[in-house]
Amino acid sequence: MKHFNILFFLLTVLSLSLDAQKTTINNMQKSALRTSDVIKQGSEVKGYYFFYVSDKIDRKTNQYTLRIMDNNLNLLKEITFADSKGVTVLEASFNGTDLLFLFYNEDERTLEYQMYGPDGKKKPFFYSRSLSKRENIYLEIFYNHFKEEENANKGIFPVDEKGFLSNMPSFDDGHYSFQLDYFSSEKKKQWSFTPFDDVKRVVADYLGYHNGIVYLSTLKYRTAFSGNPESTIIGLDLETGKMLFEKPTSAKYRFLPSSISVLNGQVYFYGEYYNLDDNILKDHSLGLAIWALDAKGKMVTEKYNSWASDLSKYLNISAKGKIEDFGYLFLHNMLQASDGNIYAIGEGYKKVASGLGIAMTMIGGRANLLKFQITDLAVIQFDKDFNLKGVKIYPKDANNIELPAGYEFNSITLLGKYIKNTVGGFDYRYTQSNKDFSSFSICYSDYERSSDYKGSTFKSISFNNGKFTEDRIATQSEASKSWVLPGKLGQVLLLDYYKKDKKLDAHFEKLN
Repeated sequence: MKHFNILFFLLTVLSLSLDAQKTTINNMQKSALRTSDVIKQGSEVKGYYFFYVSDKIDRKTNQYTLRIMDNNLNLLKEITFADSKGVTVLEASFNGTDLLFLFYNEDERTLEYQMYGPDGKKKPFFYSRSLSKRENIYLEIFYNHFKEEENANKGIFPVDEKGFLSNMPSFDDGHYSFQLDYFSSEKKKQWSFTPFDDVKRVVADYLGYHNGIVYLSTLKYRTAFSGNPESTIIGLDLETGKMLFEKPTSAKYRFLPSSISVLNGQVYFYGEYYNLDDNILKDHSLGLAIWALDAKGKMVTEKYNSWASDLSKYLNISAKGKIEDFGYLFLHNMLQASDGNIYAIGEGYKKVASGLGIAMTMIGGRANLLKFQITDLAVIQFDKDFNLKGVKIYPKDANNIELPAGYEFNSITLLGKYIKNTVGGFDYRYTQSNKDFSSFSICYSDYERSSDYKGSTFKSISFNNGKFTEDRIATQSEASKSWVLPGKLGQVLLLDYYKKDKKLDAHFEKLN
């Protein structure tokens, strides 16, 4: 842990002694949106890193730069190195002590994971994975389509000061599956997990990590054309990669988890639930479900709030879960405030006609006649036992997402997971709190159309002393691309990239 202490000693000293508050990074050849992020210690912002192409040395070689800054944008470390132009940086992640960069080598058809310590030096740990021809095609399509999206799904995830997890698709002998890899940042150590089942297809979402256990949500298709997959929750040992348990999500009802949160040391899974004989690919859910499991996969808590009986007390909602003017509800996050109440953050989405799809069909093309519209934000209040206490809807501008042809035949719940995990189409960004959870802020993007202002905004819903307040920051600029990162509590970092000038401007704005 020595290198960890050195980094945060420097971050703390500089944040106390200097006050940059804004900076410009020149010679940024392309937007570093997917390879820049915040450095945190727990929930506290300690700094930022930016990784980008800084020069084109020759026809086949790029120069890359890694810049590490404190939470006031003072420069701590900058390093540069050269590598083949055929090597693309797909994404980056920080785990509290180290940085991991995912490189795609087009010539050798490999994924390469390179790690850097807080001193900016490359670690001797080198991990790579060869791709089959089919995996290579999938990867190129996926990243080429989403490489400029702010919230497109990432394939690598940090594990607190220990290492990183990588979740990638796997194709072998006609079986569609996934491969989960773990890379230690403490020593040269790696394991891989691929399920060996008598199923034709397995899809896995990484849910999170807590107390030595990695949690996955899976859909298992017994045949290639199976229309009703089995849903399970898998728990893996972080140290060995061995499966600790596989819990089918059929109990009192069928449960399809979408996310997890840790409240007072307990892991809670939440999503939607169905009747036991329902088809989760086609049927509508009955309401919101919350499960808690112990380290062996045994049920600890099982709570269900139905659309018809519970949510309908606060919303104009149908038995199928459709809320008037809002659409369907997708839960992003949950936290427990110091007053004991639990708050869940959700967002609306609904199907609407696709003008593009209709036009493509009319000229003989193949396209989806439907698209999704992302609607408003919702804050749902529960008591400590997850009994519903209230719902507040926060209106925002709707944005549209075109669907690939054929996706309209999936259930609304699975389409919500697709928007979240693959497209990154929701406007919710993050929730930030102080240490005792007496104060927190829910942050999201919006677009305003008024006589005074037309353009993108960044908004917050802040909880303090038992009351909620709202705030907004206008983010419209002349930049080619703009995005927002968390700052110290009550602040955000605005980033503006100017493609023509090859530069990035960064400055802080206050919330409330």
